Amino acid sequence: MDSIECFYNILKSSLWGTVLTIPQDFDEWGRVFCLAKSHSVLGLVANAVLSNNEIAYRVHADEQKNLKVFLMSNIATHTMLNNTMLKVVGALRLNGVDPVLLKGQGIAKYYPIPELRQCGDIDIYVGQEAFEKSCSVIMAMSTPEDHQRDIPSLKHFHTRIGPAFIEIHRYTDVYWPKRYDRQYQKISDEGMSSKLVPLDFSGVHIMSPPIDFNVFYIFNHFWHHFIADGVGLRQICDWVMLLHASYGKIDLNNLSDMLVRIKLMKEWKVFGCIAVEALGLPADEMPFYDTRYRRKASKVLDLILLEGNFGRENLKGYKRPKGYFSGKFYSFIRRFRRNLRVLCLFPAESIRHILKIIVCGISVMFYDKLRI
Repeated sequence: MDSIECFYNILKSSLWGTVLTIPQDFDEWGRVFCLAKSHSVLGLVANAVLSNNEIAYRVHADEQKNLKVFLMSNIATHTMLNNTMLKVVGALRLNGVDPVLLKGQGIAKYYPIPELRQCGDIDIYVGQEAFEKSCSVIMAMSTPEDHQRDIPSLKHFHTRIGPAFIEIHRYTDVYWPKRYDRQYQKISDEGMSSKLVPLDFSGVHIMSPPIDFNVFYIFNHFWHHFIADGVGLRQICDWVMLLHASYGKIDLNNLSDMLVRIKLMKEWKVFGCIAVEALGLPADEMPFYDTRYRRKASKVLDLILLEGNFGRENLKGYKRPKGYFSGKFYSFIRRFRRNLRVLCLFPAESIRHILKIIVCGISVMFYDKLRI
């Protein structure tokens, strides 16, 4: 058993509670933990190893200590984020806004042990009408230096309350070009209009997206990260856990309609093979599972393993130049080269993203020039 196979075995054991068996002669623990850290699933992997006495003793004492510290820190971060989220939601409700929790802390609820999921931002959807009011409420809860509104974002307002990063969403997502965005916004408006799912946080119910839209949205979100810079296994695990919890509750005709309208059915099927064959989701729980996409899925998974979460492994050894234009040019070349890897896998999406980089990059430079 090599380190990658061992990594998958440990990850699946944590997700599904299956018996974990690692050969006695396996000694590449450093590589396994490095992969887990790179893909933001170290909490899942660490807990599976440390809770198995027959395996834990084979890990060096110093490494065990580091894993325990990480787990304690991650649990504490979950508590901090949930407490902050309750304050944010409470403040918005007092001001007549009924927010919807996106991704992150909401998806963690679908894991066997929510605190093992590695934390990120708090994402709150409020819609267009309540957006400005919501931003004002959140700005009053944070300090001016925490606001990140230098470059206007059509999708969300980003700030920080204490150590927690908060995103207040006007839109669930934004597409490029406009004709794709118009179609996506119709899907989003329809999907978020009814059947919201309540999640319990310390006795307080916070709404999350409807089941059909949520499984589509989580996929759409990590698909955009994959095309842009890269995606880690944590985000795919999020999708897998949500699909597992939603089994038998999904309107397959509605889900199919959303995927076809936004032209993502083939991509869904590719990642569906990864969900089943690499991460252990039962085949009958994967909507539209199609084994014809196994070969492409294997190539996509190889790229995901190579790049790490948000493509951070691609950044190692590189330093962005300090000059404004040289920095912009560096970013363009880096992302262009990265997209060449994706070109043979998803040519149409890759070409469209390259065009987006060029057009949006020029727009940002023009905006910056006006500000200066």
